Amino acid sequence: MAVSYDVTFTLVIVLPLVLMVVALVSAVRHPGLRDLVQVAWFALIVLAPVVGPILWFVAGRKTVAAHQ
Repeated sequence: MAVSYDVTFTLVIVLPLVLMVVALVSAVRHPGLRDLVQVAWFALIVLAPVVGPILWFVAGRKTVAAHQ
């Protein structure tokens, strides 16, 4: 019973939190992210803690880099 709880806790709480923090750090360190675009990405990452970071890593970094 305890093992099942630990795995569930990790999958539901810890992994999305870690993914969100890594995405936020990546967005902060990205040199091409400015002003309103930066605020929009931060909001998406925080308000959609699973989908937002995945979108950042799949589309955000490449799109922002392509505009430079």
